[in-house]
Amino acid sequence: MKFHNEFPIIKLFNGLNVMNFSSPHSYVFVTREVLPACSDEVAQRYKLDSDHTLHDRGVYSDVLIKYSISNKMCDLLVKAYEYNGVDIILVPYPVLDAWSAMIRNLEHDDYLRYLEQVLLKIRTCKLDDRVTKAIRSDQFCTSLEGLMVINEAMVPA
Repeated sequence: MKFHNEFPIIKLFNGLNVMNFSSPHSYVFVTREVLPACSDEVAQRYKLDSDHTLHDRGVYSDVLIKYSISNKMCDLLVKAYEYNGVDIILVPYPVLDAWSAMIRNLEHDDYLRYLEQVLLKIRTCKLDDRVTKAIRSDQFCTSLEGLMVINEAMVPA
């Protein structure tokens, strides 16, 4: 199954529907389930915008990389969040970090509150084993902003 004809989704044995958003690598869970990779074209189409600043150190240069979410990526992640057929949207760590930074830097208004909701579903993988690269199917990583949004959503109204 795929979202938007581009992003693979699998239903794990534990019942969670997990989507691969933009990673050209497959994810292998400790349960031996495999979430397929996105195509190279999809990975390129939905990559982060980046700004590289070189700091010359003589023999080498340090590179400061600032990532940001493109409008295309933002629109699609919002649509993926709104899609009821997915529980977890697995993103590469830089995507989660850039989304969280975007939330931190936006003015507090209704649009920000709406974009914050995406943090209810986007996660990065939690490695179970560094050698095999198997990931957990019952633990996923979020950001501080994500944890705050998740905790707020769990408070009874």
